[in-house]
Amino acid sequence: MAELKVEDDDTKNGNSFEAIDTLVHECLHQKLTEGVEVARTPRGIKLDSCKRARDRANRKQQQGRTIRIEMNCTKRHVTFIWALLECLLFTGLIFGWPWFLSTLRRNKYFLDLCNVTLPDDDVHKFHDGEGENALLKPGGIPDFDGQNAKPRKCRRRTTTVATTEFPGSYYDSMLNYTYFCDEQEEKLELIHAVVFLVRNALVFPVGIFLDMYGTTRTRLLTILIFIVGTLMMTFSNASFPWLIVPAFSMFSIAGCIIMLTNLQTSNLFGDRRYTVMSSLIGGYQASAIVFLCIKSMNDIQTSFMFMTMGVVPILVSTIAFLPKTKVPWPLPADYGDGRSVAGGSSTRHRQSTSEDGRKCCLNLITFKSSALSSLFIWSTIWYGIYTLRAFTYDSNLRLMLISYGTPRDEVYKYSELFAAVQTISLPAGPLIGLLVDWKRSNSFAGNPLILQMKNVQFITFVTFGIALVNNILTTIPSIQLQVAGFILQAIERVAVMTSICAFLTHLHFPAEHFGKLIGLHFLSSSILCLLRFPFQSFINTSLKGDPFYINLLLLVLLILSCGHPFLIWYHCRIGLINNSSLSNSSNGREQLVITIEDENDNNRRSMIRS
Repeated sequence: MAELKVEDDDTKNGNSFEAIDTLVHECLHQKLTEGVEVARTPRGIKLDSCKRARDRANRKQQQGRTIRIEMNCTKRHVTFIWALLECLLFTGLIFGWPWFLSTLRRNKYFLDLCNVTLPDDDVHKFHDGEGENALLKPGGIPDFDGQNAKPRKCRRRTTTVATTEFPGSYYDSMLNYTYFCDEQEEKLELIHAVVFLVRNALVFPVGIFLDMYGTTRTRLLTILIFIVGTLMMTFSNASFPWLIVPAFSMFSIAGCIIMLTNLQTSNLFGDRRYTVMSSLIGGYQASAIVFLCIKSMNDIQTSFMFMTMGVVPILVSTIAFLPKTKVPWPLPADYGDGRSVAGGSSTRHRQSTSEDGRKCCLNLITFKSSALSSLFIWSTIWYGIYTLRAFTYDSNLRLMLISYGTPRDEVYKYSELFAAVQTISLPAGPLIGLLVDWKRSNSFAGNPLILQMKNVQFITFVTFGIALVNNILTTIPSIQLQVAGFILQAIERVAVMTSICAFLTHLHFPAEHFGKLIGLHFLSSSILCLLRFPFQSFINTSLKGDPFYINLLLLVLLILSCGHPFLIWYHCRIGLINNSSLSNSSNGREQLVITIEDENDNNRRSMIRS
């Protein structure tokens, strides 16, 4: 027996029926109930006697009901675990870029930009007794046939660095020997920047495809893109280094779309919806660990060949677990009966051409009203600023550590440590999701839509606090504080992605446009991140490699981005948060009728004139 109560405040806000509908859904799906009694009390509307199904059935029916519930729970948990493993192994590979850099250096990518020389001590270690080095000559690139390649051309400001430890035999030592220079580092950083921008820009067209054709077709297209990208990496080497640009772009966008399509799994978990969503985002951020395995193997071609075969579990989840269209929210009472928990209905009614045109026009109107709302515009600005901060931090990490007086060899160790700290995102994800789901059980004290949005507002303010501390740490020249900043960076990025996904999956925005709405956020962040290039040029020319003043500028932008959480607070305070499936559809129909009437009037006038 459970008692649920809603205070209507004499129906001043007019949200009583919407609250009843939401509570009935909660009662039916998450409390496993069959009946709800609604009564009017002097204090408001009261939903009483919300009994569980097993309490009202006889013993035989109760046993069958229990077995079916256990099967459904098992399927949804398997779906979640499968989606989490997908996010951890395939989606956010680009976050492990610092680890992959060492692999690229070992395989001599863009080494032609460097003038490789060795210190005298290292030459002496390979001295053959005749005054020459049989494996390596100063100014030459090692050749394992005992010959030397031609000296590389270099620019005047090239800083050539070579390691000085040679464990094992001569041949093994040369395999592990790593060369790098400033020109090579700048080229690899440019590739990382281009891949990041291309990935964010491509999320929008793929999001349109997701809204039009559903989950299954989108994931099949994503699998094809992922396969092409990993196969291109298997053919890349030091002779064809530019193949990593389209290859990384392709499997980075594929991984991002896999993560976004997996987020709908959270709709199966009711009041723990955002905890599950944030856990998947944490796995997405923690997938940098994959490049650590590639680094330990030190074989790019073999590693990416195994990753190509990894599309098999993605294909299995696409067919067996996820629906053809989308998992709805709120979840219908009979969802999952007679089919997989994650399986949706694939039947479509044939419509006439005029009905299809009206439906398309209605969808366009609802999308336009959502995209032009002040809440959405400020959310794109907010997400763009946070993405610019993270993007600039990744680009300037090497310069920032060098400006603090860190030795060159330790700079790359700290860069790899930063990639390792990204794995903290996996346990941090569910903790952040719990903050969004916090006090969901008390949502019956008022409008549940507003209270859910208040939870999103709360995590947005928490994200701002973490980002503010992060920005202040970057202005303090202390290596110990920067290591602490690594941890906060990982937590902040999970919080940012969780905040924006929780915001856009709220019922205030139409679920049928989620792909386009999240795509616009990624696209706007990609455009804003183009500021990275003038920032980098300004650091190299005017600031002499010290990004201190750029960090101060980003701090000012961070403070300006507070307009987004304050706007959420204002909309919640005056009650402007509503169910888009009800308000947008009615407004869209009214605008559609007005448009049709205007067209009819114009046709009549033209007929009279003729």
